[in-house]
Amino acid sequence: MLALVVVLSIAGLAAGPLLVALGRRRVLPTSALDGLTLGLVPALVLSRHLPHVVEEIGAQAVLWLALGYAALWLTEHRRRGAGEALGREVAFSALAVHGLLDGAGLALAAAAADGSTDGVLFAVAVVVHRLPEGLSLAARFLPAWGWRQLSARLGLLAALTLLGALLGHGLLERLPHESFEAFIAFGLGVLLRIVVHTHEAPPRDARARLTSAVAFASGLAVVLALPDPESAFTRAHPGELSIAESLGPLFVETAPAMLAGLAAAGLLRVFLPRPAGWPLRGGPALIQAVRGVVSGLQLPLGAPGVLPLVRRLLLAGAPAAAVVALAIGAPALDVGSAALSLRLLGLPLAAARVAASALLAVAVAILVARVAAGAARPGSAGAAQPDGAPAGDALARGRAAPRAQLRAAVAEAIGPELDRVAAWYLVGLVLAAVADAALAPAAASALGAPADVVVSALAAMPFYVCALGATPLAAVMIHKGLSAGAALAFLLVGPAMNVAVLAVLKRSLGARAAAVFALASVAVAVALGLAANALVAGAAVPELHALLAHEHALIEWLCAAALGALLLASFMRLGPRAWFGNMSAHGNAAALDPADPHEHGAHEHRCDRHGAPADPREPAAAVVPGAPRP
Repeated sequence: MLALVVVLSIAGLAAGPLLVALGRRRVLPTSALDGLTLGLVPALVLSRHLPHVVEEIGAQAVLWLALGYAALWLTEHRRRGAGEALGREVAFSALAVHGLLDGAGLALAAAAADGSTDGVLFAVAVVVHRLPEGLSLAARFLPAWGWRQLSARLGLLAALTLLGALLGHGLLERLPHESFEAFIAFGLGVLLRIVVHTHEAPPRDARARLTSAVAFASGLAVVLALPDPESAFTRAHPGELSIAESLGPLFVETAPAMLAGLAAAGLLRVFLPRPAGWPLRGGPALIQAVRGVVSGLQLPLGAPGVLPLVRRLLLAGAPAAAVVALAIGAPALDVGSAALSLRLLGLPLAAARVAASALLAVAVAILVARVAAGAARPGSAGAAQPDGAPAGDALARGRAAPRAQLRAAVAEAIGPELDRVAAWYLVGLVLAAVADAALAPAAASALGAPADVVVSALAAMPFYVCALGATPLAAVMIHKGLSAGAALAFLLVGPAMNVAVLAVLKRSLGARAAAVFALASVAVAVALGLAANALVAGAAVPELHALLAHEHALIEWLCAAALGALLLASFMRLGPRAWFGNMSAHGNAAALDPADPHEHGAHEHRCDRHGAPADPREPAAAVVPGAPRP
């Protein structure tokens, strides 16, 4: 049995490069391989490898994985070529250590299975378990290594697997187990970064995007069908819900609010005309900041869309207060997140969130404007227009028939608006379900207020979190014992701390202005969180498990079915790269703007804001008339 299992493991390792060899230089097979890699590898890392390492060394495994991901991101950010080369070596080293330990584990598992029916299922799982390793190595490293070096390294992985199987239990007893597992977790983080990040444009051909989406779904289905020895989907702390128990009810519970938010956003974009040539210059900083917030409300922009707009407004000489307020207000004052907050957080906290987001945008904008008052600025923005639409578009929309306007609102809601937030919505639900299962009841109550407000604001600083995706996480945070003010601080800082916008502000307004932007965002969010603790009663926030446990009405099931169909259509239309690309602080902004170097000069392609190829008939998004190209 052991010999068969080892052969199957090595065969699974070799199957990935074989698939890559068969599909190279052909559009549809290449798109399918990319989708399969993106569906298999992250899912396998997060649902199989990571839970195993957590079982061995505890929660520190998650920290090591995050450190690996962040380390490669920072290295790429500083020196792209060196970062990618270092990432390849770290990822391969981690896979080598994993192969050695995997071989020893296979020896023990094969002895336990001993030819039973479970052993047959185990053998099938072995092949699928190693397939993503070879697939990711070939798909991502082949251009740099070539076939000869790739084959040699795959041979080394196979030899280490065989060595581990021969040494078996004795190897596991002699090795520094905790150090090896920590290194594996670090390497998995590096591998995750390599797989999910690419410098290539999403496929331009609609068939290629569809093929990639189907391959992604197939890879994900394979991972979910594998045996789950760590019970990652069905385990939870006593009194809490597992991922399998909470994810479905959470989707059904939030579907009506999500659809309502999409509909409201579509109506807002169409029936609230965007001003044609509305000047952002003029008046004190307070008035400029308020104008920026209102402009953000009228634009269909999350953080990815804000990035090119902020750059162009600054280059055109628009007032710093208006630009900073727009940069914070557009992602934070999202109609969909407000609707979701109303369902998950209750009316008082949802209203506090909207008001606090506007106050945060205005306060930070005024502070940054004072620091940046003396900065040398190019261009002039006497009539800077925060939108790429021609000046007559707003009036044309006003003259359109109500039926045509309604059709345009529906098209906006289930097209661009859904595409922008779909991935964040689903990932937010998944993260909330994981946190509910993984964290002990009242895990955060030991912090207490006001410390929990400060900790939540600081914890949100390193990562951009979309306002919509952060809402389910905030509900779980409150369920785990954090105060309403702590959840509010997290909801404010997460969308505001867009590292990409911060970098643009640093280049345009100076390092002091960027530092004030970051520090003021946290300080004002903490102050608003403390105020929320005094004004919003904790009892006003719905109890999460009670929301999920109640019997859902027919309308909720119908909304869930409709939303599921819309999400599937969006995913199939965009393909996984563009769909998930909307989650990053850059999103597809770099693709949207050919002049955007994406901080390392790699993304020179041009796509529209939905991730599909740009249509030359469409006006460029977020263009300020008369502004120079960056």
